Amino acid sequence: MKKEMGIKETKELLIGINKLVLILVREFKDGFQVEDLVTIFSKLAMDKELRDAVSGLDKLGGEFKDIDLAEGIELGQIALNMVPQIINELKKND
Repeated sequence: MKKEMGIKETKELLIGINKLVLILVREFKDGFQVEDLVTIFSKLAMDKELRDAVSGLDKLGGEFKDIDLAEGIELGQIALNMVPQIINELKKND
């Protein structure tokens, strides 16, 4: 029987996605330049936590089908806690 991924991996993915969103916001805030892509890929390559979170993405399908109400609320709280970080990044003047 195939081992299902747990809520831990789903939370890691959600946190990884938030890191990616913050990187994209920082780089694209002043508009898109080709150099932004180099910076983004460099940051992704150097961030082990983000790489690990995204690497298991294809294995999480079973976990998403199996999320119960408590897990859904927990994941929702994590996502909501990330919103202020994104808003603060958008407000920053570099």
